[in-house]
This record gives sequence, C-alpha cells and structure tokens, in this order.
Amino acid sequence: MNQMPGFRTQNGRIFIIIAIAVAAIAGGIVVSSNLMQRTLDLREARLFPQARHVDEFQLETAAGESFTRSDLEGRWTLLFAGFTNCPDICPDTLAVLAQSMRDLDMMRQETLPQVVFLSVDPERDQGEHLAEYVRWFHDDFIGVTGDLEEIDRFTRQLGLVYFHEEADEETGFYNVDHSASILIIDPEGRLYGRFGPAVTSEDVTADVFALTR
Repeated sequence: MNQMPGFRTQNGRIFIIIAIAVAAIAGGIVVSSNLMQRTLDLREARLFPQARHVDEFQLETAAGESFTRSDLEGRWTLLFAGFTNCPDICPDTLAVLAQSMRDLDMMRQETLPQVVFLSVDPERDQGEHLAEYVRWFHDDFIGVTGDLEEIDRFTRQLGLVYFHEEADEETGFYNVDHSASILIIDPEGRLYGRFGPAVTSEDVTADVFALTR
C-alpha cells in the first residue's frame, strides 16, 4: 500500500518525460520541415522568414497594357527596378537574368519565371523605348512603369528605394540611384526573397531551378 503512490508518481514522471520527448521530436520535425522549405539548397537567393503580402497596384507595360497584382500570380517572378539610361548595374543585371532564362530553357524547365523590369524613370522610359530596351536582352522580358506616385507605393512595399539626382544644367541629363537587388515573387504574388547585387547567372539558374522544381 505504501508503494502505490510512489509507483504512480514514477509512472507519471515517465509519462511526462516521454510526452516532452515526443513533443520535442514532433516540433523538431515541423521546424526542420519549415526550414527546409524556406532555405532549400540555395546558393545566393535569400528567402524571407515568411512570404510577404503585396498590396494591389496599378502599373502599365511598355505595350500600354495594365499590369497589376494579378499579373504576379500563377508563376514565379523575378523583378528588378532601374532605368534605361543606367550605365552599368541595369544592363549587367538584365544580361545575367537573360542568360539564366536561356540556361533554364535549355534545361527544359517546365515553366520559366517571368522577368519584370520596373522603370523608376517614367519620364524617359515609356512605350516603344522601354519595349526595345527590355527586348534587347530577352524577347520575353516585361517592361513596366507608371506614374511616380504609384511607383512609390509599389516600391515601398517591396523594400526598394530610388532617388532622382538633379539634372545637369547644360544637358538636362540626370541619373537615378536605385536598389540593385533582384526580387523573387512566388506564384501567389507574395514577396518571397531576393538576390543581392553582383549575382551570377549560374547562381540565379541554380536557385530558380531549386525553387520551382
């Protein structure tokens, strides 16, 4: 009779220990699974801990068609912001993306991501000029822009920044400082991650393949 309470206490302790162990293992599996889903085996892409919602916006393609949040849904998107008079960062980055798309196509990737070039210089980058610029890199690239107020709203929620410098008094030319990251947007239209500046086409190809397979 005197041993029964101790026996029950010991059994209770064992049960608690087992329950804690099972919970820890289960929790570890969930955490590990989520971590694997968010990091995969990526070379340069940096994924956000949680995909970020993108609010509705209203931009316009170089062809004069509406470009909204729904155009980011249904497939992966790589988005880069810049301007056509950019001397180095923009052409270098678009060349990297173009090579990556060609490589993915050769790998028979079932669905290629869409590449969107957002011009933050709508005064100079519109219509056929913008269309010719993006086509020079790849026929499937999409050039978009809009009024500065709408561009500001869109870039703020993406974490992109840009700044128009003062125009030269003689030539009227001005430069635009801007973020150099390539944004990764998932098929639900959410901001999923980014590539930093100076990424290579090999890195983009490898990471896009890992994300979309």
